[in-house]
Amino acid sequence: MDQLIKLVRTYRFTGGVAERVRLAEEICRQIAPDLRFFIFGLVQRSDADDVLQNTVKGIISGMRKFEGDSAKQFWGWCYRIARNKICDHYREQAADRVQYVPAEELHRLLDKSAQDAPISLGVRLDLEYALNVLMESKPECYEFLWQHYIFGLDYAEIAEDRSMTYDNVRMKIGRCLDEARKLVK
Repeated sequence: MDQLIKLVRTYRFTGGVAERVRLAEEICRQIAPDLRFFIFGLVQRSDADDVLQNTVKGIISGMRKFEGDSAKQFWGWCYRIARNKICDHYREQAADRVQYVPAEELHRLLDKSAQDAPISLGVRLDLEYALNVLMESKPECYEFLWQHYIFGLDYAEIAEDRSMTYDNVRMKIGRCLDEARKLVK
């Protein structure tokens, strides 16, 4: 039986705090290098250590709930936690970038963007409503639509800014636009 899975099993059934801490430290020493390699490949270097720390913390705090009995299952569980922590990190980053736009600024930008083709008061109100609801319920969608339709960034520029592929940005904006349309129906 693999040394790592023995440590995990022992940790799960150990009652003493001091012994669990010792076992947790040993498990961390064994899993951190592989997780570091995985996370550093997916997250900017400046943020990778924080994501790694959150991942290891999540693994240790949930280890008593792990029910697998092989090293392969344990590693799969660890990588699932790492992927979730990476997603959490990107969600937090997106939420930090989204800023509330005051109504008067929204009016100004809508007027400027509609100079060639003026929009009616009803459409303007629907658009404001949809953007405000999106800002509250799906801040990432709000940000994508704002960048593309109000600031005029094309898919390639948004993809470069967010380290995404062109097609991912195109699909994301399409989904967000569908979501906004549902809000104003």
